[in-house]
Amino acid sequence: MSNRKRKHYPISIHPTLQGQLEVDWEKEYNNEFKCPYCQTEKISNFYYQKSAICKIQIRCKTCKKTTGLSQQLLKKYLPVSNHQTLKGILKINWNREYHQEYNCPCCNQGKLTKYHYCETSVSKLNLQCNYCNKYTNLTCPVPIYICNYLPNLECPNSLCNEIGNDGQKGWIYKVANDRCKCLFCQIKFNPNSRESQSWMSNQIENKLRPFCFDEDTWCLRHFYENSRNETLNFQSINPYWYRQEVKKYLYYLLETKLFSRTSKLVTVTTTLRQLGESISAFALKNKFEFNRNIVFQFLDNCQNNKNPTINGKLAILRDFLEWLNLETLCLIRNRDFLKTNKNDADWLDEVAREGIKQYLDKIPAPIARHYIVQVYIAARPGDVCQLHFDCLVEENGKWYVKFFQHKTQRWHKIFVSRKIRKVIEEQQQWIGKVFDEDYSYLFCHFRTIKQASYPTFPNIRSLPQPPISAADRNPMVRIIRMLIEKENILDSNGQKPHFTGKITRSSRLQEVRTKYGMEAAQLYADHKSSTTTFQNYAPPTREQIAEVDLPFQKLLLNPDNKFLPWQSLPESLLKNPKAHELDLEIAPRLVVYGHCALNPKTPCPVNLFPKCYGCSSFRPSTGKLPLYERQYQGEQQRLTEAEKVGAELAQEEAKATMTAMDKWLPELRRLANG
Repeated sequence: MSNRKRKHYPISIHPTLQGQLEVDWEKEYNNEFKCPYCQTEKISNFYYQKSAICKIQIRCKTCKKTTGLSQQLLKKYLPVSNHQTLKGILKINWNREYHQEYNCPCCNQGKLTKYHYCETSVSKLNLQCNYCNKYTNLTCPVPIYICNYLPNLECPNSLCNEIGNDGQKGWIYKVANDRCKCLFCQIKFNPNSRESQSWMSNQIENKLRPFCFDEDTWCLRHFYENSRNETLNFQSINPYWYRQEVKKYLYYLLETKLFSRTSKLVTVTTTLRQLGESISAFALKNKFEFNRNIVFQFLDNCQNNKNPTINGKLAILRDFLEWLNLETLCLIRNRDFLKTNKNDADWLDEVAREGIKQYLDKIPAPIARHYIVQVYIAARPGDVCQLHFDCLVEENGKWYVKFFQHKTQRWHKIFVSRKIRKVIEEQQQWIGKVFDEDYSYLFCHFRTIKQASYPTFPNIRSLPQPPISAADRNPMVRIIRMLIEKENILDSNGQKPHFTGKITRSSRLQEVRTKYGMEAAQLYADHKSSTTTFQNYAPPTREQIAEVDLPFQKLLLNPDNKFLPWQSLPESLLKNPKAHELDLEIAPRLVVYGHCALNPKTPCPVNLFPKCYGCSSFRPSTGKLPLYERQYQGEQQRLTEAEKVGAELAQEEAKATMTAMDKWLPELRRLANG
């Protein structure tokens, strides 16, 4: 027998009205109680439990279940439910008045024996089943349009003619903190807003208001079929005469269908609204008082915008002023447009593509097929998400995948190999099994994508809707990102690539351009101009540039100071650089070295010669760097001497030359020195 001393004796503690009662179960208990669960074994196994009220629990040796020696009471809330009646609130104490006679309505096998306080419940109490553990509410659910009914508000929709409970127009109830809804016409609106914009966009399609030019809010569904209930709002455009001109201009754009997308119209309206602020500041009375100071004020208000945004607004402003028959060239000049730098296109190199391809069999098959098809056809992510179920078409014994390009509003088709055709047919079979015949898309959206579930995703659920094209919500993009992270896929530089839906388009076009040439890439992407393909999707790599045998060995800089010497140069310069050379030495004022990208047979249209260093068509050369250094030092000396004698003209010319050279001379030094 072990001599180890017990730490806790089988003594239970029970508070009573006369004080504390202690029961020694080892001395006073003779195994007369059976287990209340299995009813087969006498309970005799005692153990200490600190959290129990009486500090002792009994366990059955057969079923291993534990029996407490005291009843657990609700510590904070009594089991009392509240029920609203015509005569007031009825309170029911379930400890006193309920004898566990109700079966569970969910499983119909257990009893409702447990009580739980619930702050959000109307009755403040829920019952729980002792068999299935499901909760039962003690009150019937009240519809939101009844419990959130607002009798003091009327429906703002002029087409709603229904009368509410209190005789007001419509039945208004609250659906969010600042949103209300009408039960009859289903519009949602902000009750604190004074603009019809807050509810017009929520009109249902069969109750679209007739178009009226005099209204200050236009619904674009009058002009575009799939405008997603977008509207143009003119209410905040001032002054009134200017608002009328803007409405006429926008109506002209809508009637001529100049833009294929409504988002561009919204951008035009926003820009012209900002111009109206500048016009109001100068209190102009008509369009003939428009002057260049308005443009300056407009540009001052756009200081926080990026250069491409400012240039886009200036272009919109220029088109509007031309429509007004104003002298646009005097009001908006070329130098008002700011310099912009385009970043090189991102793409997945061959090492990263092969790494992803190697692990595609680990992820769900529909996601892998989505990736394969999107990479092959090089379409925009939104176009792939909207790919039709019957996208495969046969023409003259050859198979193509046909899809609609929403950006350009035209159809395009790509020849498909047997492998890609098989992938699409497998996806069609899968869609046919999961959804009914009414589903018309090749791919679908998925939910319950968790990183912890990679790679099988057992809880993933397919939804009968096309995938969301946004990268952070697109199922294919999210899972491919997880694949890159989990499988440690690296590119040729040893870095993990940042995968997006857009990167597949440039990656495929880069591959096509490398194998078959720029013209093939242009046709593959359905671009009207090869410049679009070259600049935005498939520019040459540094290695490819190094392999090109240029007719001159010295490097030239383009306007952005980028190492693409022949990208923006005319063909005549490549064939005969001497014809474009600008070597002029008539000291001290007429000195210029380098090349000009313009036609050498015509006079300078910019009219800057010989002050070419500040022109966007000027191309400095690394081969002439010693001449530039000598000229720069000479201009510094000339500036010093001019300041001493007070020669203002010479001083201004020297400053202008040095300022122009400072923009490209440091980069030219870096290129020349390697």
